[in-house]
Amino acid sequence: MSQKILLAVEAMTLGVQRMNENAARHGYSLVLLAEDPTMYIDSAETTVVKFPTRDRNAVEAYIAEHGAKIGNVFSSTDTWGVVAAELREQFGFGSRIKFEKLAKMRDKGWVLQKLGDAYPTGGPTYPRILKPRSGTGSMDIALVADASEHRRVLEAQVDADFYISQPYYRGPLYSAEAWSDGRTTLFFGVTNRIMTSPAVFLERVKTFPHEHGTEWEAAVEAWIRPLLAQLDYDLGLAHIEFIETDDGFRLVELNARMAGALITPAIDHCTNYDPYALAIADALDIEAEPPAVREIVAGHSHVSIYANRTGTLTAVDGIDALSHYPGNVGWVSAKELGETITDLTSYKARIGNVHAVAPSPALAQDCAIAAAHAIKVRIE
Repeated sequence: MSQKILLAVEAMTLGVQRMNENAARHGYSLVLLAEDPTMYIDSAETTVVKFPTRDRNAVEAYIAEHGAKIGNVFSSTDTWGVVAAELREQFGFGSRIKFEKLAKMRDKGWVLQKLGDAYPTGGPTYPRILKPRSGTGSMDIALVADASEHRRVLEAQVDADFYISQPYYRGPLYSAEAWSDGRTTLFFGVTNRIMTSPAVFLERVKTFPHEHGTEWEAAVEAWIRPLLAQLDYDLGLAHIEFIETDDGFRLVELNARMAGALITPAIDHCTNYDPYALAIADALDIEAEPPAVREIVAGHSHVSIYANRTGTLTAVDGIDALSHYPGNVGWVSAKELGETITDLTSYKARIGNVHAVAPSPALAQDCAIAAAHAIKVRIE
């Protein structure tokens, strides 16, 4: 008897093979529908089907055609996670992760208002951040200095309600990585971020698990647990971005999805938790069995290399030199040679990531930053 299919409608670019391994442990074969299969660099042993995933009718037709073979449908992303949830309910697949709740959680404005953190007392003050209500990948973010600029940005949009307005919090940016099924909440740790200068918000360096085992990390965990409880969060993996201000932690946004870039591989490598196993258990609607106590075994850091001009990517030099650096340094490409770079303000400008591991996060960060200097990008 052939294995049932666990159907993924797109996924995070890394971790497909790890999810495939976990699906196989439960007797399922992972099949990934992907608009661009070349994005998934660790999927050699996974069935990846080139497919127009933005075409809702086409995805529905695929599920209807293969319905008897499909055990469930999911996505580890925010964009397709909502689509997959709606398709589950349409085709009668079971899951505690419901479309209505996931759709609300995708609305950054709804989340902030639910938590009472949408606007400071006394109304808007400037500068402020304008960003898409359901945005992703640091795209279309605007830093506005005053009310007139705020008005000009919104007037330029076809739908002003597409955007939300947030205070521009001053302080370092972090993300707390967690998982919750509504009964048990796991705190994986904190990822730090070294950012580019505003008003372009690109993440240069990310390191995990930042300041683990300290009073500061304990304060972060104590802050996010009631936040998730207030949202009645049972949607599985959670990626919670926040800023530490001179008046405490302030929520930037909460994403009901797998953490992007190399953060989820870092959790998998540095702790005794397996986020991919949790994602697959959620996808199959079975009870997860994670360790009761977190253990930290290493530190992980990665440096994102971005294009500094638009044009065609013709070469990435220095990859061979990475083996001469400490930290078991590696390179994960985000662009193929020949691709055209048109946007320098979002993740679309990312050429790839240099990553390193070490006994501590701080040492991993040192190694990754040093090695990143070896990479030279040529764009014509």
